[in-house]
Amino acid sequence: MPAVLKVDGRERLVPAAERRAMARKRLPAEKRRESILRAAERCLARRGYYSCTTADIAAEAGITEPILYQHFDGKRDLVEGMRQRTVQDISEYVVRRVLKRTTQLAGLREAAEAAFDFTRRHRSKMRAYYYSIPELGRGGFHRTPVDRLHRLHAAVTYMLEEGQRLGEVVPGLKAEDFAWSYIALMEIVYIANALGLEVPFSDKRTYLELVERLLCSVSTTGEIRG
Repeated sequence: MPAVLKVDGRERLVPAAERRAMARKRLPAEKRRESILRAAERCLARRGYYSCTTADIAAEAGITEPILYQHFDGKRDLVEGMRQRTVQDISEYVVRRVLKRTTQLAGLREAAEAAFDFTRRHRSKMRAYYYSIPELGRGGFHRTPVDRLHRLHAAVTYMLEEGQRLGEVVPGLKAEDFAWSYIALMEIVYIANALGLEVPFSDKRTYLELVERLLCSVSTTGEIRG
């Protein structure tokens, strides 16, 4: 039977014989998997988790569902792969920028700015990530969003404690508690940028002013150097 597939960026009715010919043009497994993950991002960004089916994702990728199931066990497995890929992308980007700074507080400021820039630049990717989170409420075992927050908290806490050891951060600070305040500010802007929401500090200048005020409040010098 004919099926509607996306071919060369357009949806059209593809006869069975042509679909079989398309299937024979196989990509290497890793490239096919990457193609499906990108298709899942686009589909979820437009329609959300519950309205996006594996059939929709397969059509977006220009393949049939059986081919999709050769690479993923199902929708939840596919969406988890997409989430992991998004976390890896943003983590690598933020770390590259943080490493250019020479102090812990300057690194935290850079991380906040890098996260802002990434979510603005890759809005569709981040929208798909946040739209996939309701799946957790169905008793799923996949916990990428939760794990990401705990890894981020551990990293921020480490930087603050290292700053205390080096004399950059006030010694009486409870690093673990302060880390959650810093993360909460970042996360609100993540979501606002991804979903196109307006919050009082959604513009970059106001956001960075808030980040600097927060970090300066725990600096031994009252400013951020490096």
